[in-house]
Amino acid sequence: MVTFFLSDCIFDYLGVILAFKTRVLFVLAHLEEGEITSYGELARQAGNARYARLVGQILKKLPSDTHLPWYRVVNSQHRISFTEGTDAYARQKVKLEQEGWIVVGQKLMQKEAP
Repeated sequence: MVTFFLSDCIFDYLGVILAFKTRVLFVLAHLEEGEITSYGELARQAGNARYARLVGQILKKLPSDTHLPWYRVVNSQHRISFTEGTDAYARQKVKLEQEGWIVVGQKLMQKEAP
């Protein structure tokens, strides 16, 4: 007979999510200046390519004064996901341009030559 406890299941799930979050933040912290990645690629590097949306939620909950390079994460079409004209869009655009990216609208173009 198998005994199933909902509380055990919930704690196991939370443990999986916490471990994934830790790996996401580790990978994010090790992105080089000028390097970008997508939500899906970051999820894959952290161990579960199907958790791209969770990566977005993790980044959304970072404190505003974080030193992690959240702005290096864009969508799979190399576009800034924030709506153009918002404060979040402007912050990400400025940070990416400081690292040499050309941003046209929401699209990241080739990097400027050094």
